[in-house]
Amino acid sequence: MPSRNQGKNSRIKPFQYGLFSKKALDFLDNSNAFVNISHGSVRSSKTITTNVRWLEFIGNSPHDKFLLTGKTRDTIERNVIEDLIKMIHGKLHYNYDKYDGFLDIGDKRTYIVGFNDEGATARIQGMTVAGWYADEIATAPESAVKMAMSRCSLKGAQMFWTMNPDSPYHYIYTDYIKNQELKDKGVVKVWHYTLDDNPNLSEEYVEQLKLLYSNSQLQYKRYILGQWVIAEGAIYDQFVESENTFTDLPEQIHEMNICCDYGVSTVTTFGVMGIHKDELLGNSYYLLEETYYDAEEQGVTQSDSQRVDDIVTLQNKYKLNNNNTLFLPHDAASLKSACEQDARIVMNVETYAPNTYEDITTIQNLIATRRFKIHTSCKHSISQAQTYSWDKKAQQRGEDKPLKIDDHCPDMWRGGILGPRNSSGMILEIIDM
Repeated sequence: MPSRNQGKNSRIKPFQYGLFSKKALDFLDNSNAFVNISHGSVRSSKTITTNVRWLEFIGNSPHDKFLLTGKTRDTIERNVIEDLIKMIHGKLHYNYDKYDGFLDIGDKRTYIVGFNDEGATARIQGMTVAGWYADEIATAPESAVKMAMSRCSLKGAQMFWTMNPDSPYHYIYTDYIKNQELKDKGVVKVWHYTLDDNPNLSEEYVEQLKLLYSNSQLQYKRYILGQWVIAEGAIYDQFVESENTFTDLPEQIHEMNICCDYGVSTVTTFGVMGIHKDELLGNSYYLLEETYYDAEEQGVTQSDSQRVDDIVTLQNKYKLNNNNTLFLPHDAASLKSACEQDARIVMNVETYAPNTYEDITTIQNLIATRRFKIHTSCKHSISQAQTYSWDKKAQQRGEDKPLKIDDHCPDMWRGGILGPRNSSGMILEIIDM
């Protein structure tokens, strides 16, 4: 594919600058942190403002190598490069080569890399740059983001990230946008944009845009209001964090067990489930503690002996004995065998075979009536209680099935809540939906 520069394409029209809002001017003047984040609604001037800041940044940098990323090279060209070229056309020499992935402006080279999968990590490994412009960073794998951050090692390096909102449990939101420690230390600065931050939009266009997104509450909140909100189709949509979590246990615990979701090469999570029994009101359930080992994140798969160690730690901490039960999922045969052969395990070890829809219905009712609560230290369970969602494609086929995403903790709870009923024959009260 041929390169494109100012001498080869005289049909490029100069960029038409409009007005800059106070928010945009503040970003241009004060985006001097190591990581500078612009997030919010669509068409709110995030990208244009960042383009201007990027050109200023690389122009003033004493270095000559930089990084520009987006979902794909096509989206990077459409979202960023076309306007960058219009901004510099006729003023600076440039050379854009989409095939080989670079944009030269004067003597400064910016490498262009698509961040649409985990393979992006390898594509930038070994690179050393003085700055990074990340378009649509919320779509990028976390491993690639961390690798790119480590590449910005030259003196004076800065990062400029733009994105539309996603889930409030997205790692960009939790680890950077809401990280008060990083913001207090000046490592991260954040600008939140709304449609009002683009003074160049007509009232008619704004109203039309709102109408286009009005059919979806999720899209309206994210793309018009610029809010980081939970996706539609949440299974436990009546979970309210302020009401379904606890710090100090409000009731006496009459029964306790350990429950589990088992993943050979993914996540293994254990939970300590406390049960308060009430013949009149029905049982209440309290997740007292969780462990969460993500093999993909850690880069090392846990062995069954290591999993047994985790179980023994919880068992001893809560002084569990042969009156208590360890409920393991039906697909954890090797772990069950390891537990039965380990003399340290003094609890009863039982297999829990889930009935997906009935289990979910039971837990939905417990959540709605505030009879299932999660300790505030159980961060993964609190997050997944709100992101665990129905598979819409399966629903179109007439099946109610959950997505196999953010499901490890909800699967773990099942044995702790439904297991005692299945093992003892005790009927737990279930309120009809």
